[in-house]
Amino acid sequence: MIICGLAGFISCEDMLKVNPGNLLNTADNKLNSPNDTMYSVIGIVKQLQDLGPKYIIAGELRGDLMAVTDNADMNLQAIANFNATKDNPYVSTREYYSIINNCNYFLQHVDTNMISGGRKVMKGEYSIVKAIRAWTYLQLVLNYGKAVYFTQPILTTDDMNKDLPVMQPQELIQTLISEGLDFTDYLNYPNYGSSQNTSLFISGPMVAGDLLLWMGAYTGNTAYYEQAAAIYYQYITYNYLTGGSLRNIYANSNFNSIDSWYWRNIMVTESFSYINYSINSSEVSTYPQIMLLTWPKITGYSYEYMLKPSQASIDLWNNEVYTYYNTTTKKLYYTTGDLRGYCMPSTFTVAGSYYYDTSSGVDSLPAIAKYGNIVTSGNSYSSSYTSPYIISIYRTGKVFLRYAEALNALGKPSVAFAVLKYGLRREVLSDTTKVNPEEITPMPPYCDFTNPNYSTLGSYAQTGVHLRGAGDADRDTTYYMFKDETLQVNRDRSGNFLYYGLPNDLATKQDSIDFVDVMICKELGLETAFEGNRFQDLMWFSIRKNDNSFLAKWVGRRNPALTATLMNSDNWYLPTPE
Repeated sequence: MIICGLAGFISCEDMLKVNPGNLLNTADNKLNSPNDTMYSVIGIVKQLQDLGPKYIIAGELRGDLMAVTDNADMNLQAIANFNATKDNPYVSTREYYSIINNCNYFLQHVDTNMISGGRKVMKGEYSIVKAIRAWTYLQLVLNYGKAVYFTQPILTTDDMNKDLPVMQPQELIQTLISEGLDFTDYLNYPNYGSSQNTSLFISGPMVAGDLLLWMGAYTGNTAYYEQAAAIYYQYITYNYLTGGSLRNIYANSNFNSIDSWYWRNIMVTESFSYINYSINSSEVSTYPQIMLLTWPKITGYSYEYMLKPSQASIDLWNNEVYTYYNTTTKKLYYTTGDLRGYCMPSTFTVAGSYYYDTSSGVDSLPAIAKYGNIVTSGNSYSSSYTSPYIISIYRTGKVFLRYAEALNALGKPSVAFAVLKYGLRREVLSDTTKVNPEEITPMPPYCDFTNPNYSTLGSYAQTGVHLRGAGDADRDTTYYMFKDETLQVNRDRSGNFLYYGLPNDLATKQDSIDFVDVMICKELGLETAFEGNRFQDLMWFSIRKNDNSFLAKWVGRRNPALTATLMNSDNWYLPTPE
């Protein structure tokens, strides 16, 4: 495990690799007009586009769900096999530090005291930029195991010659928390118009929750989990009462297939933080790199089809139990397969997590579904010349799964499991066959979904996350079946009864917590595959449980040869470029 503390110092010039002649001394410039701040914020948001591909590659290619194809270059193969060197172009840190430096400049120069219409009009922009900076720092330190920490912008040659502290994960995360989580003030986020809406910003509440979850994992202090759970709860309930996107956690009811519109709708309406790209479908040069690496339909291009879903990810979806309740016969019917892993086999108009291309005979990662949305308003990708392409950072499914992580870490496994299987509604919380009353007596404020508005809401009724791909899983007493001997979860369909929603042979609360950890981790794979956070999710569970084998075994599903390597947490991190 990582031992925290200052790892040393590094000069700014080594960190940024910037030509001093290109630096401008703008220390006297003040951001004190709405136009100044708007263009500055959009400029920082645009920088996220350069980071997007590296975010996906670092977070997914080292996990269990993504694999390289035979076309992959040696650099991508090195990332996948955990033997990348410092000169690997995919391990560059320059994009991270460039964003951080621009955020520092904005935060130092914005006039937060400017008042217009009786309110501080720059407060929203300040909150946005703090969230982007914290999120970027978190990705940097989790991917590389260390990060140079600085709060002042680097603007001159003298600035570049300063020695700055290098922090390891726990110290940097604690520092970011100590700076203040005021970027959770999402109510004051500005709206720059239809082309630059609030979804282009990194969600402050989610960043705050992430920081608190990680701090809880490193310290074992449950107070951090309580704060995280409270933030997620506040965000969820606020959206409920205002009709926001987090209200729409609903299940797919189509027994035969999941149609392309369903999953496109999820990716578009649920993604409240994303990196957006505008592309010209007739010009390959406008495509983001990650799209070119994953899509086999773009012929003759050097990046063509280098990344694909791993067999482990396909097995994860294919081996799920799909439950269908016939309202006429009043019987349950079972088949196999989670619909989140499937798609309609039509050119470009696809949905699901992976796509089997009958013409080429390969499994590919579609540009829609998990990586974003290329089809909008029913128009096909090939006929839309300005189709947006998004990398989803935060969306509804992830909020509920992060919330479940916090609840389980707080020793509330039946409540956490209810998030997956039933949805937290008044009827669920009062059902002692689904939720252990000891876990909610007295009712923690961050678990209180007894408000009738959170219950019978028709098509907006909150259901378990698992129902989105597994049908009527809330009626199935075998939902917890996950066949994988390596991960020590292999329960057959007979002889097991639910005990507070969990298998009845879990002897202790810790057994239940460990079991639900696996279920949440599995659900994260089913729900959020290829969105850029898989390897970090595995790290979080391992660090919280103080068990490196948790991560090692999951990645070992993709490549068993990596299991022994990853038992040493020093091997979890990318090399830091000189």
